[in-house]
Amino acid sequence: MDNEQQVIEAIRRAVAELGFGERPVQLRQIPFAGAWGYATTIALQLANEALNRSGNGGAPKKDTRQRDQGLVQQKAQELAEQIAERLRATGDFSRVEAVRGYVNAYFEVGAVAKRLVQRILGQADRYGSGPARAERVMIEYSQPNTHKALHIGHLRNVALGSAMTNILRFAGYPVLAANYIGDIGLHVIKCLWCYRAFHLNDAPASDRGRWLGQIYAEAEARLRYRDDVVQLVHTMSAEGYFRPYADRLMKELWQRKALGEDVAYLLGQLSNEPRLDLKKFKDPAALKTFFDLIGPWLRDQVGQGRVPETYLDQWRALHAHLDWWDHVPAWEQEVKDTFQAWERKDPDLLALWRTTRQWSLDEFLAIYEELGVEFEVWFYESEVEDEGRRIVQELLDRGIAEISEGLPVVKIDEKLGLDKEHYRVLPILRSDGTTLYSTKDLALAKVKFEQYHIDRSLYVIDVRQSLYMQQIFKVLELWGFAQASKCYHLGYEFVAMPDGAMSSRKGNIIALEDVLDEALVRARAIIDEKNPELTEAQKAAISRQVAIGSLKYYMLARDRNSVIIFEWDKALSFDGQAAPYIQYAHARACRILEKAGATVTPDQELTFAGLTTGEINLVQELARFPSEVERASAGYSPLQIANYVYQLAKTFSDFYHTCPVNTAPEPQRSARLALVAATRQVLANGLALLGIAAPEVM
Repeated sequence: MDNEQQVIEAIRRAVAELGFGERPVQLRQIPFAGAWGYATTIALQLANEALNRSGNGGAPKKDTRQRDQGLVQQKAQELAEQIAERLRATGDFSRVEAVRGYVNAYFEVGAVAKRLVQRILGQADRYGSGPARAERVMIEYSQPNTHKALHIGHLRNVALGSAMTNILRFAGYPVLAANYIGDIGLHVIKCLWCYRAFHLNDAPASDRGRWLGQIYAEAEARLRYRDDVVQLVHTMSAEGYFRPYADRLMKELWQRKALGEDVAYLLGQLSNEPRLDLKKFKDPAALKTFFDLIGPWLRDQVGQGRVPETYLDQWRALHAHLDWWDHVPAWEQEVKDTFQAWERKDPDLLALWRTTRQWSLDEFLAIYEELGVEFEVWFYESEVEDEGRRIVQELLDRGIAEISEGLPVVKIDEKLGLDKEHYRVLPILRSDGTTLYSTKDLALAKVKFEQYHIDRSLYVIDVRQSLYMQQIFKVLELWGFAQASKCYHLGYEFVAMPDGAMSSRKGNIIALEDVLDEALVRARAIIDEKNPELTEAQKAAISRQVAIGSLKYYMLARDRNSVIIFEWDKALSFDGQAAPYIQYAHARACRILEKAGATVTPDQELTFAGLTTGEINLVQELARFPSEVERASAGYSPLQIANYVYQLAKTFSDFYHTCPVNTAPEPQRSARLALVAATRQVLANGLALLGIAAPEVM
């Protein structure tokens, strides 16, 4: 038990003995003045409660306010003295005060430091861990889609999920780390269609998972081609770029004998109405013709600075594939046919799916190994499709779901008896019988609860799915699963690069593999500069530890509800709040101990006397670790640990610069060496919770 918890437990016992029952106790640390102490306002809270229960005799409030304040203060002081008396009787505190209704409990700093350091060195990598707990937890995270490439946005999910797994395990929970692979769905069908239609013999010998991501992006580009053309013209017309030049365009096109009736009508619309509706045209190809012919005009307008160059770039990219326009309707039908072939379990399509699916899985496994991430349980969307359909029928049979406009849905608010719309309506199967995400997520939850006997289920999924996840949890509740109340959506915002957001559909992602490679190159350059005398093997190993650690910490050291704009200089900083700074603090502690040439053991005799501010601050930080672990566990917050290890590294740096270690006289030298050893251990423990290595040399 750490000192803070020791004070809390002593006060709880005292309050219970005074007849107030179990009460939560909040503490604040008292600024050091040669002693270590905690203060609580529990007596003031109890006094307020007691006087509120007794009433004020019916007198007007304005006449009794001052009197009541005095009574509260008097009662609080009485209770504070009674609590302080009980704390003194324990013999655990150097001094206990009752001051103006506050209870202040102090420890003798030297004794605290000695016990704490011995405890850290004795418990080693278990320092800060919690007692064993019975509640079984499953954390589902990563959840990549096959037939798409992993990008830097996936790293935030993986970093959060793996850190939360480490933290809950360290806090004492039995935890299963689970991955739910999106190996089927419309995105897979589109990729398989494009592969068979255009790239059947083009697969490369390596990096085939990433190549499939490019095929998926191409499939989306082909299928959305008409929409993208329309969107570009919509945007330009809505911003008024066509309107001043519509007459001129008409004349130019007339002279070139390119102005058909529909194109003329289109230009007339553009000059007066900034909204387009292709359904108004007898021949939708008019827009295709128009799009083909505006290139020279657009180049001229960009050259004169009247239209942004980005529009010309988009026009060029789309115009390069103008031949796609006529094929889009047929392609859309082919994708529908491919989906139906999947539903029929067409053997050729299944064989291609298995082969390409494995390409993606192989790539995922390689990246997980690089990140040091492991999963005990692997789920696949394809394995819960059929069970999902059976569940839909069960929900219909039990009256939980119903058919609405041809769709099986759950009207959640209505079933829960809510007056105001909150959870809305959740479709659970398409009208043609094909599955939705909800179909499969309900089946997956059943597997978790019934086969793995999970008490609590965490889902690490981005915040855009917040309503959907709440809908799933409420359907599970209606279905009768008690665990539904302990399902938790650990949401997070997306990751963007400084030049904008990414999209797998658009193909403008920053591949995670490229990010890892770039981090390794940058980390190696820093290590070469800072420590050129290291061996080649040391440089390679440390560069990898720094690179991976930098990326993970960057994802974890920010509020998960905030968008991350990824910047290399901040991620690899040795000066700011970044992994290299914290890792370097650990390496520095190792170097101090190495230079000392002495082994620090838990049972050696230590004397902590006349501690300086730097020493006291460091002891204080070391003592906080167990409670930080508990807070991170209870609040599902790896950020708590990320902030803590940074603060500990900063405090250690201050200690190092103000408190000489190896040149200090005995017994001060031995005490400071023990503090350094304890700091090294706690830094390593904290970094380990974040999935970050603690190098001994940097």
